[in-house]
Amino acid sequence: MTAFVTGDLRVFIGVTLVLGGLASFASGRAVARAWRPLWLLPLYGLLLALAMRFLHWALFQESLAPLPALAAYGWSLAAQGVAWLLARRAMMRRQYPWQYP
Repeated sequence: MTAFVTGDLRVFIGVTLVLGGLASFASGRAVARAWRPLWLLPLYGLLLALAMRFLHWALFQESLAPLPALAAYGWSLAAQGVAWLLARRAMMRRQYPWQYP
């Protein structure tokens, strides 16, 4: 597992999974609350994944390998998708209560 994350596992969990996941969840929720389309999530997810990998490189001297960047991108897309779905569902229930009991 250490070869995959190319560094300390605790750093990967802290920066990518926790910090990046919370930022991705917030961005997915923001996109949904602004009634923006779903296709914006991959663009924002890419920017967040690059920011996560930059933090790994700048703060912890880890390499900028492509495989951990893809894992960060996948995690970002998953967190954004869940947040977008939950926020959009809540907004639709609030906007159209007769259609969504």
